[in-house]
Formats: sequence, C-alpha cells, structure tokens
Amino acid sequence: MKTDQQQYGPDDTLVIDYRSLIEDHPHIITVYRPDTTILFANRMAREYFGADLVGRRWIEDLPPEHQEANLADLARFTPEQPVRIIENPVIRADGTQRWVEWTSRAFFDEHGRITHLQTLGIDSTERHRAREALEQREAELAEAQRIAHLGSWISDFENDEIRWSDEVYRIFGMTREQWGANHESFITVVHPDDREHVQQAVNAALRPDGPEYDIEHRIRRPDGTTRVVYQRGTVSFDDHGRPRRMAGIVHDITERRETEDRLQYLTWHDPLTGLPNRELFLQRLNESMEYACGRGWPLLVVHLGLDRFKGINEGLGHTTGDALLQRVSQRLEGALEEGDTLARIGGDEFGIVLGHSAEAETLVRQAAGLVDHLKELFAIDGEEVYVPGSAGAALYPDDGSEPHELLRRAGAAMDQAKREGGNGLRFCSGERNTTARARVALEGQLRRAVYRQEGFFLHYQPRVEAGNGRITGLEALLRWQDPNGQVLSPGTFIPVLEETGLIRELGEWILREACLQHQRWKASGLPSPRISINLAAPQFRDQDLPRRIRRILAETGTPADALELEVTESMLMADVQRVIHTLGAFRDMGLRVALDDFGTGYSSLAYLQRFPLDVLKIDRSFVRDLDNGGSGEAIVRTVLSLAANLNLETVAEGVENLEQQRFLEAAGCDTLQGFLLARPAPAAQCAGLLARGVIAPDKR
Repeated sequence: MKTDQQQYGPDDTLVIDYRSLIEDHPHIITVYRPDTTILFANRMAREYFGADLVGRRWIEDLPPEHQEANLADLARFTPEQPVRIIENPVIRADGTQRWVEWTSRAFFDEHGRITHLQTLGIDSTERHRAREALEQREAELAEAQRIAHLGSWISDFENDEIRWSDEVYRIFGMTREQWGANHESFITVVHPDDREHVQQAVNAALRPDGPEYDIEHRIRRPDGTTRVVYQRGTVSFDDHGRPRRMAGIVHDITERRETEDRLQYLTWHDPLTGLPNRELFLQRLNESMEYACGRGWPLLVVHLGLDRFKGINEGLGHTTGDALLQRVSQRLEGALEEGDTLARIGGDEFGIVLGHSAEAETLVRQAAGLVDHLKELFAIDGEEVYVPGSAGAALYPDDGSEPHELLRRAGAAMDQAKREGGNGLRFCSGERNTTARARVALEGQLRRAVYRQEGFFLHYQPRVEAGNGRITGLEALLRWQDPNGQVLSPGTFIPVLEETGLIRELGEWILREACLQHQRWKASGLPSPRISINLAAPQFRDQDLPRRIRRILAETGTPADALELEVTESMLMADVQRVIHTLGAFRDMGLRVALDDFGTGYSSLAYLQRFPLDVLKIDRSFVRDLDNGGSGEAIVRTVLSLAANLNLETVAEGVENLEQQRFLEAAGCDTLQGFLLARPAPAAQCAGLLARGVIAPDKR
C-alpha cells in the first residue's frame, strides 16, 4: 500500500481498491489535485452533482463570486494543520444551488507541497438557510432596537456574565472591547448618584418574593455625557430558589425625558420670561400662606400691570414688546428678597408675593418700591422706553384666606389704581379700612387687659415619654378672653402683643403664673414635672431677662430646673453673641433651653453647636408631613440624627394620629406632644393626669 505522500493516478490500482470501499458511502467523497482537478468521486458525489466529476475542476462547480476565496483557502493547509472544515455553495448539473460542508485533508510530499486532497461533503443547505433566517431575524431585531433605542440583555448568575445586544453597547457609548461582560462593569457606568438605588433594585429582584426589576436611572458614558435609561427584567430561579438568570431590556429615554421635562416646565412657566405662570403662582402663594400662618407673619399679594404697554406693542412692534416684558421681569426680580415670588400671570401683568418680614409695613414699603423701579427708562434696541406700572395689593390674612381671593382683590385694587391715572399702588380699600379699625380696637383691649392683668390665663399641654406614655413635662400656653367673653385664638392676639411690645410685661406674668402653678401642684402632693414656657422675641431681646427670671424663681420658691424656656431659630440668629451670653446665663441658673420650630428658620449646624441648648423641638409642620411619607420621614430622621449628634433631647409637637406616634417612637424621638396624647387644658383638669402620671395607650 502506498504512503500518503504518493500521488494517485487515474489507473492507480490502490485508488480502485480504495474506491471499492467508499463507493457506497452515504456522503460525498472526492479526491482532487491542488489545481482542483478531481481524481475520484464516489457514487453519492455523482448523483448529488448529476454528472461524472472525474477530470473536472471542482472550482468550476462553485458560483463565480466564491471561486477566488476558495482557491485562496487552499494556501491555508499546512503539514501542521492538514485538516480544514469549510462551507460553500455549489451549482449542480441541473443549475440548482446547494450548500455543502466539506471536511478536507491535505497530503504533502517531503518538500511540504500538497500532493492531493481528500474531502468528505455533507449537504448543509437546510442548516445554512436556517442560519441565514436566524441571522436575518437578528439583524432585523438589531435594527428595530437601534430605531427604538431599545437593547436587550441576559445576566447569567451561574457564570457571572452578562450578554448585551449591540444596541445596549450603543446606548452606553461603548464597544465590546471597552466593557467587561459582568455586573461590576455595568455598575461602573451607572451615574454615581444612582448606583445605590440601582443596586437595591437588583437585590430586591433577586429575592424569590421580590418585585420585578423595574427602574429608571442615569448612566455616565465614557465621553462624559449623561443619558437616562429605563430597565425592566425578570428573574428565573432554580428549584432551591436561587437566581439562575435575569433577562431584560434597556431603553434610552433621554429625549423622551427631556421632552417631558420641557413640557412640565412649560406647564408651570411662561415661555417668554421664564417666570412662573398663573397656575404655579397660585400654588406658590398657597405654600407661602401655609408657611406664614405657621410663623404668624403677614403676606402681601401684589397684582402689577404695565401702563401704556398696548401702545408700545402697537407702535414699536411685538418683538420690542416681548423684549420689554423680559426686561421688566428681570428688573422686578432684582428688587425682590429671598423667598419672594414673581410670576407673569397675564399679557402685561405680574403677580408678586412678598413675605420675608414679620412687619406688614415693611412689605408695603417694598411693594411701593416695585412700582418706583418701573419709573426708570428701559433701553431696548436703541430705543428708550418709559413704561410705568399700576399695582394693587392685598394683605394676608386680613384681606382673604384663599389664594384666588387674595389675587382677585389685589387685581381689583390694581384696576382702581389704573382708573386713578396709573403709576401707583393701591390697597383693598374697604376691607383694609375695616381691618385697620378692628386692629386698633383689639390693641386697645389688649393694653387695658395687660395693665389690669385681666382675661389672661394659662392652659397646659402634657408631654409624654415615647414608648411608655409617662408624663415628663407640660407646655404653658397663653389664652385670653376678651371683654365680650370670647376666648380668642392665640394667633389673633399674640402677634399684636409682640408688635406693640406688650408681650414683655405679659411675659413676666406668664413666668410667674407658671412657677406658682408648679408650686401649687407640688404642695398638693401631685407630681410636678417641668413646665415649658415660650419666650417672645421682644422678651428675649431684653438684656435684663435673666435677672427678672432669677427674681421670679426666688419669690415663688421655684427651683430653676422646674422650668424650660423655648426660643425660636429666628430669635437665636438676631444677635448671635448676645444670644450666647443670654443662654449661658440661663444655663448657669440651671434653666433648660429648648429650640422651638427647628427647621423653619435659618440656623446652621455650626451655630447650633455654639448655642448651649438642651432640647430640640421638631416643628409640627414636619410631623404633619409624616402622613405623606417620603421626604417628610427623611426630614424627621435627619433632625433626630442631628439632635443625637449634638446630644440634645428631642420633642415632637403636633402628634395627631397613631401613625405619626409609631413612626416617631420607632425613629428614636424622646418625647411626644400633641392632640393625640392630650389637648391643652386648665390646671385643674391637668391635675388628674398628673395624679396618674401616665397617659395610657387607651387614652391616646
């Protein structure tokens, strides 16, 4: 038998013997020279091609576009790698085209030259067509994903790898070589501010009872750009509840989100000036009213319209008119204080909310200043334009308690200003006059009451220790019955007492009465917990206050630790050095000091650390926001954490339902106060509560 290096010839007997063994083989078998001349073809080859192949060059049976590549492929055979598998199309004698997978082996002489090749061919037409169809579907899917900015991915947890579609790489701005196919690589592309949120969503989805992976987040591309993507995925688990894989999609929603944000902005803003529109103005006004109500401050609502604007618009054109409106808005905005609101609520009309001062007179002066600002000329496109304004104002709460009502009354006052010649400020005349007369009458009644010390009395609201309901203190709250026998709301008369300075004299009476009541309870054998007293700003500014308190304690025989004095943030920030000195005097006397309404003022952590405080009171507005969850809970947790870091006791006021109570107790608040626990009551009524010492859960 000849060796592999020996060539076959047409009459070679070994080939004939070999042919007898493989003639009936079910697959195509051929032997050919390096120039592709066929030396041998079995019966299956002849039947498959429909011709006698011996002596033909098999390259001629290939489509022309494949011939050159297949000839070049012959050079890839080497003595070290003599076997190759290729697939190519062939054309049969009847003209039909089929696909064949060839397994070819090359034989070499002693010089390393190919002497001949043997091939075994298997028809692969159906497999090739299936593969082409699959590739076509994948190409169509990739194109659809590209158009929709929608990619797909599969995360294999067993092998710690992720398979991303081409569109995922495009969305993330990376190539396969740049991006490792695992979870760690993915997390590095997520925006740093969103990583924790994304990781939490993944962890939750990997629990058998967890939610679907459904999240919107930002990514940071290598080129520095930020995109917004939406991802959704489902997890499959094994029989033991372990996650096997998660398949999902990622959708680039950047343009959609930008469009939504733009539409949202235009919903609430004027596109010409960028100012809030009428709807947002009314919303901001409502928020300002709630804030002002909590502080007992006034608000001034101003409706300002430009005089002569129609003539300017018609004479100089709408482009100049638009530019003028933009300049007017900029000038008005520059005249406002922090916290004020400016909006464009009509063609040439603006709405303004002024509320940065506790003094209504200050707001009135500022409103008049806004009108004065418009008296200066505007330089627009080389033209000097004079456009004065007419303004109407309504004062909250005197002129109304609803946003629409206040704006309507301010608008009516503006119309009156225009009828009177414009370029001026008018108020709600009738209502303001009536309110002013009522204010004068109330002030007179209060002066007489303070002088005679008539009509004033204290109610006490218990504070309880969180968790067990033990009464730890009471807050003394001032009440007043006017000469007509009506008990007025503290929000009605206390601001008048503070503005007139009457609170200084009355504040001394409150301190003395609280001390006397403490001693009465003590003398009757009742527990006498600490009483908390609110100091008013004019009272706190009195440099003689520590001496006055020391005298009252001595005269009533009350120990200093029986009192707790409450101050607000705004009082602390008025004169920091003086405040530190006063608070230090309180501490030297043994008095406790509580910071009331924390979070509604302007104090900073740096200042809080300097003040000798004992208690931090969480404002009722934050407690009320607990009902809304989310940011309300986060704010309260932050305040509690801050208090813990400063070693301050915490009191939450305004607790009105069990959900608030449970959250505060779970969050670590020390003391609770509010209607849920006990309403403010006269001293005699509080005696029963003090005797029990505990407000039992069934009483809450």
